[in-house]
Amino acid sequence: MTHLLAVFFATAALFLFGPTPAITAGMDIDYPKTVVQGGIYPITVSGKRIVSVTGTFARGRVHLIPTGAPGVFSGLIGVHIVAAAGERPLVIVATGPDGTTESSIVSITVQEGEFPTESLSVDEKFVVYDETTEERIRKEGREMKRVIHRETPSRLWSEPFVCPCAGPITGRFGLTRYFNGTRSFPHTGIDISANTGETVTAANDGTVALIQDSYMGGLTLLIDHGQGLYTAYCHLSCALVKEGDIVGRGESVARVGATGRVTGAHLHFGVFLNHHIVNPDDLLNRRFR
Repeated sequence: MTHLLAVFFATAALFLFGPTPAITAGMDIDYPKTVVQGGIYPITVSGKRIVSVTGTFARGRVHLIPTGAPGVFSGLIGVHIVAAAGERPLVIVATGPDGTTESSIVSITVQEGEFPTESLSVDEKFVVYDETTEERIRKEGREMKRVIHRETPSRLWSEPFVCPCAGPITGRFGLTRYFNGTRSFPHTGIDISANTGETVTAANDGTVALIQDSYMGGLTLLIDHGQGLYTAYCHLSCALVKEGDIVGRGESVARVGATGRVTGAHLHFGVFLNHHIVNPDDLLNRRFR
C-alpha cells in the first residue's frame, strides 16, 4: 500500500510540474574550435541550472571558476608543445542544484605550430652525456614532473601575468635548436636577455613549489599559481625565496644567472598548464575572466 501511494504521488507530481529540466538544457560552451600546439585558450560555460563545472581536455583536468555572473564559469585549457595533430574531446561535467551531474562533449582540432630553427654551440658535455649525468637528468625530470602534476584546488591569482624580467626576447617558444648539430626538444619557454644579478620577479601571485639545481636548467624556481598553472624561472644565479613561500605578483624572487646549459646569462621563462608545456606569450598581459 505504501509503495502504491509513493508511485501515485510521484506520478501526480510529474503530471502537475513536469520532469526536472536537464542540467545541460540551455547550456552554452564557448570554446575554440581549432587550437595550436603550445597554445593557451579561455573557455566559458554558462547555464541557468549549473552550480559548478569541471572538465577534461587532452588528458588534463580543466578547472572552471564562477565569473560573478549567475551560472557563468570560466577556465583555461592548454595544448602541449608536442601534442599530436587531430581531434580532441573537451568533456564538460556540470553539477545541478540537487547535486546531480550531466556531461557534454565537444570536439577541438589540434593543429601543428610553425616554429623556427636555430643552431648553437655549447660545451660537448651538454650534448653527449655519461651514464651518471643521464641518470641525474632523468631524476631531475621526474621531480619536476611530480611537482607540476600537483594541482592546488584554488586559483591563486586574479590580475594579468607580467613578464618577470626586463630585457629583449632572444629565444622564442617552440624554437627547434641544434646543439653542436644535434637536434633537441623544442624550446619550452622564452629566453629574456639580461645580465647576471639582475632581478627576477614573480609573474603573478602564488606559492614557491620547487627550487632545484638542475643540469639542464641550472638553478630553477617553480611557482604554483593554482589549478595546475605553474611558471618556471631557469638559469638563475641565486634564489631570494624558499620552497613554500607565498609570493606576490612583481615580487623579487631570484637573480638572473648563467647556470645549466647556456651560452650566456639570461632568464628562461616557462609555463605549465595542467602538466602541459605551453607558450608564455599566450599568458602574459592578458586578462582572463
